[in-house]
Amino acid sequence: MNELLEIYEKNRGFIEDFLKDTILNNTSNLLNEQNLKNLFNYFKSLELVYIVDNNTKIQISPNIYRNKTDINEKNKSRSYLFRKIDIEKSLMSPPYKSSATGSICITLAIPQKDKTLFLDFNLKKLLERLKLLETHTLFDSITKLFYALSGFFMMFLSFAILIYSCYEILKHGEITIMSFFKPIIYITIAIAIFDLSKTLLEQEVFFKSYKKDENIEKKTFVKFIISILIALSIEALMLVFKISLNNISLMSNAFWLFAGISLMMGTLTFFIKNSKKFYVSHQESTLFN
Repeated sequence: MNELLEIYEKNRGFIEDFLKDTILNNTSNLLNEQNLKNLFNYFKSLELVYIVDNNTKIQISPNIYRNKTDINEKNKSRSYLFRKIDIEKSLMSPPYKSSATGSICITLAIPQKDKTLFLDFNLKKLLERLKLLETHTLFDSITKLFYALSGFFMMFLSFAILIYSCYEILKHGEITIMSFFKPIIYITIAIAIFDLSKTLLEQEVFFKSYKKDENIEKKTFVKFIISILIALSIEALMLVFKISLNNISLMSNAFWLFAGISLMMGTLTFFIKNSKKFYVSHQESTLFN
């Protein structure tokens, strides 16, 4: 919703000029009911058209929809529209939820002598038709279904790993410090998978975003890698204990494992540091340009 409003406000002047010029250039008499019905052929996002008298602020035409006409709204006061739209400054209203259609729409007002023509446009469809919002209904539905199935399956796996980690602790006859290491690794991996699935469902299914937020994607990536590093560190610590108890000559293997983990930590630190610098410089350039 916020993204639709942001895109609309950013392109409000262009949208107003495009709609107004298209209507005035393609329709000679805007007060003719048949001509008003023809406007639906030009605009797939147009939902409702009606005419209001400027003096009485009373609606003098029925509500004209794409496939029907409703006379019940005729002779009703529309004074609130003149308060909502300052025609001297702009011919378009701010976005709002239409009581007639139930969708988020904007209203365009076109003065015609002593009358005003009001046209309600579905905001999302309008932005899509003007290529200001890139969406594809079928593709988006398939993508959302795939992400939903993947996200919930990953959640199921994380719970399964969590349950298995509890089983690993309880299956041993006697509980030792070593018997806790593997379950801790499993739990850490389960948390990483659950966090990844939660972010996937939030960003792609339940709170679908029309624009990519690189900051959120980076945070998800960093959290996932940190969880893996924790699991590897615990595995390395467990390896050190095993080697020290059984064969100290194999300690070099643990050293190389720690070296690899340290290299990954250094690389991750470099990535986080440079990402923050890029984000700050990007914000500054956006602010001053």
